[in-house]
Order: sequence, then C-alpha cells, then structure tokens
Amino acid sequence: MGKNKRKNKQQQQQQQPSQSQAQTPTQTQSEAASGSGLALTSALGSAEGGNQASGSQGLQDKNNIDGKRFPSLSGQRGELNALVVRLLELVAMQPANPNEEWKQYVELQLQLQRIMVLEEPLQRAVCLDTSDDQTRLAKVNAFSEWAKAGGVKSDCLEIAVFPGYQLGLRATQDIAAEQPVLSVPRTLIFSEEHLPETDRKLFCNFPLLTNFNLAYALVIEKVRGPDSVWRPYIDVLPARYNTVLYFTIEQMQRLRGTAACTSALRQCRVIARQYANMYKCVHIRPEASSASSMGVLFTQHGLCYELYRWAVSTVMTRQNLVPRELQAIEDGDDLSQLPISALIPYWDMANHRPGKITSYYDSGVHQMDCTAQEDCKAGEQFFIYYGDRSNADLLVHNGFIDVNNRKDYVKIRLGLGQSDPLVEQRAKILARLNIERKAELRVLPAPEYISGELLAFVRVFNMSADQLEHWGSDLERAVDLLHIDCALETDHETRTWQYLYQRLKLLLGVLEATCKESEELQQLEQLQLTEGQGAKEKQPGQDIDLLVVQYRRLERRILADALQYAQERCKV
Repeated sequence: MGKNKRKNKQQQQQQQPSQSQAQTPTQTQSEAASGSGLALTSALGSAEGGNQASGSQGLQDKNNIDGKRFPSLSGQRGELNALVVRLLELVAMQPANPNEEWKQYVELQLQLQRIMVLEEPLQRAVCLDTSDDQTRLAKVNAFSEWAKAGGVKSDCLEIAVFPGYQLGLRATQDIAAEQPVLSVPRTLIFSEEHLPETDRKLFCNFPLLTNFNLAYALVIEKVRGPDSVWRPYIDVLPARYNTVLYFTIEQMQRLRGTAACTSALRQCRVIARQYANMYKCVHIRPEASSASSMGVLFTQHGLCYELYRWAVSTVMTRQNLVPRELQAIEDGDDLSQLPISALIPYWDMANHRPGKITSYYDSGVHQMDCTAQEDCKAGEQFFIYYGDRSNADLLVHNGFIDVNNRKDYVKIRLGLGQSDPLVEQRAKILARLNIERKAELRVLPAPEYISGELLAFVRVFNMSADQLEHWGSDLERAVDLLHIDCALETDHETRTWQYLYQRLKLLLGVLEATCKESEELQQLEQLQLTEGQGAKEKQPGQDIDLLVVQYRRLERRILADALQYAQERCKV
C-alpha cells in the first residue's frame, strides 16, 4: 500500500508526486480508495521456527470483548492449530517456478477454506453483518449526518448508487474544473492515532508498517460495533471486496499466464503468513516473537481470518498517506516526518476516472482538500483520479480495472545469465541506466509499445564483446540506448528486435483467447448491462469473473500490438 497522493500544499511547488506515490484509491471501480497491496514483510511476515501444535492454554470458553462474549472455538482449537502450522510450513517455502508457486497457492487456499469453516461461529459474532449494497445505502443518511457533524464540508456532492460502481459521489449542482468540492478534517481521518493510548501500544513494535497498523485499528473498531464512534463510517463500507483475497481457486486459475498472476499469488501468500504468525503467537507459541503483543486482537477482539481479510482489503482499496501527528520512534530515530496510512471518510466514496490528482492534505489547517479535475454537471457522477497505475496493480490491490487506462503496461521479467562470461560488462552498462541485472520491464500500449528500459536491456543483452567494450568505455552515452533512434549496427538492432518479437510471441501464446472465453465475456458483459432491468439475478462471484476475463483481454491487446510493432521493426 502507500501509493497515495495526499501531499502538503507547501510541498506541491517543490515536488511533484512520483509514480510510486501517485496512486489514489478504489475498490471494484466502486467506492474510492487509494492503496496498493498490503505486501508486508516484518516479524509477522517471517515464518520463524517452533511451529508445533501445542494448543492454547488457559483460554476461557468465552472471550469477553468490550462487554460482549464471543466463542473461543475451544472444540476446534486442535484442528485449527494443525492447519495454521501447515500454513506456516507452506509460506516458509520459496517456490522455484510458477508451477510450484501455483501448487503452493492451491494448498494455502484449501487450508484457509477449512480454517474459515472452523472459525464460522466466531465469524458470525465479530463480522456483525453481511450488508448488501441496498442495506449500505439505507445507512448513507446516518453516515452523511455523522460526517457533516464531524466537519466534512461538501455542499455540492452526495452519495448515490451508480450501475457498475456500487456507491459513488453525485454532483448536486454544476461543478467547474478546479472548483473546491470537498474537505475532510483530520479529526475525521481514521488512523491508528485515533485509538486510545492502551490500544496504540499494540503497534509500538511496527511504527513503519502503518498500513498493517491501520488494518488492525480497523479490526478493533469493527468489533466494537455500536460502541465505536466510527460505526456510521464502518456501516457504509463494503462487506466483501473483489480483491484477490476473495478469489476462488477457479477464478485465480484464469489469471495464470498473465503479468498479474505472480503478484496476486504473492499477495495471498503474504496475508496468509501474517494471519498464521499472529495466530501462532496467541494459540501455539505465545512467547515466540515480538508479534505476541498483537495477540490481544485474538483474545480481546475476536480476530478470525474472514475479519482479517476484510480489514486488509478495506485498507488495500481505500488507504492514503497523511502526515503523522503523534511522535513515532524506532531504534532512537524520530519517524515523525514519515507519513502514516489512513482512511478518509466520504472522500473515499469517489470513484476513479483518468485525469489528474486534485486531492491534497493541507498541514496548515489539518485537513484533506479536494478540487474537481473536470467540469461535472448536476446529477452526474463526480470522479477523482487514483494516480498512474497499471491494470495489474489495480486488479491485485483494488479489485477493479480501468478499460481506458492510459498508464497501463504489462511487465516482462528479464535477467542476465550468471554463466554469461560477459555478464559484468553488461551489468555495468545497465547500472548506468538504473536497470537491475534481473528486472521487470514494461511493454506499453500503443503508440509507445516498448519502454525505453526494456529496449535498452535487450540491446545490452544482445551486444557482442566489441560492442560492450565500445559502450562501456563511454558510460555517459549509455542513455542513448533508451531511445528508439539510437545509432546502432544494423545486425545488432536486428537481433534486438528479433529477440523482442520472440519473447512477445511466447507471452502472447500463453494468453491466446479461446472461443469459449470470448463467448463467456459477452455473456458476462450482457448480464452487467441488463442488471437491474428484470434480468436473471447475478450470481455470487460474477463481478470477479468479468473482471478477470476483461483483464486478460486488455493484457492480450497490449502484447499483440507490441508484437506487431516488433515484427515491423524486424523488417526495417
């Protein structure tokens, strides 16, 4: 996570948002969010030893949570412990290839499915409700009144339902481009800093993992239910998401061979590892690591995997970075200048449309301000821009794609061979271009097709010893390799484009669509168009089915166009 765009107005003139900071949020192209993945590595992300299923001791039959009593699952504890131990064993293995990675994912999902079955009594108690869109809409008035009373200013916007988007923001009057439309005070921006001091102590071991801390702060407030001051906001959050944490094995199978698949599998593995480590620190080896301080989330806040993936998905799809207000220290270093992950109520109901970033945090008045990126007529949906992100990133971390994404790309993994006797000379030139020996490089939509970094890597990869000596003797000229019109020997350039052609052809072959997929896409799109018009009711998971098939089609288009371009360059 952390690909957000809230910046100090005082910093705007000196520093434009970088690509990694430029993203703003969303979910299924429904409500906005601004995050990327909760891909954390930490004490919780390592599968340390001692995974014996020793069983928990001294647990009461019921846990008392804020005056409520929740099932302790004592009858299921032995099997749960064994399942979690197996999870830890699985995530400790580093897959050697895509096939092993897939097999690991399938087994992880089967373990998690069984865990969720055993945890079902706790799920019913702590997840509180499974509200659908209409139930959420019924709670919008209470949320809007809560937001207004808390200081949210938005006289020209209201929350409404939009087909294909779930909830969004609708203009109540004509809005001009660059017109201020929304402000949210810091007191209504949710972060770990809003928890009581006793709860904030849970996060003292992980001051840098602010997205992780935000997810657990959300767990605490979710379980508090009506006692939480954030209840009106939590009531209008989705009960489920379209993030990869909610994919079935069959749905994930459809991503195999795409640029998004490995990222999706890793995301699922990381979240499973986090949950398993947290569980272990409470129920298996309470003294195993510093993460044991977070065990209160199980013993006092009824944490289960269903609740955890909901909280993680909420943060992945909606979080943004804002300045810290409370001091944070790690190893004697003051971290107060580093931002903190947060949820921004009301603003995060805005959906995404390509454009420009128009939302910034103003430290002078301690609030988030949003202006319109374009004209918007009364009654139309009001959009914001989530930043420059590929559809693979949006799919994995936000659960939607942008079919008009002008910043889309497909990653290709390339690397120098260690057995290559010229590997050091090649690496030296690539280092001058800030390209790693093993890199993920971009295939772009038309009309660019091939990124400068990808082109340069392949050019260096195909250089002879004499060519490497020539380019290595004057590294200042190496930047010319990034440009399509770089002066190179004809045979060298031919080898470069032939290599790209063969690589793209191979990738496209994996993605070649079948007639069945095309027919399935048409059926799913027709169902979406007729939704709410007396058509057959949409089945659970069909949003994800459509999402995955659309993503494959967009990736295939980028690769096919680039392949044709490479073929034409081979003939030049």
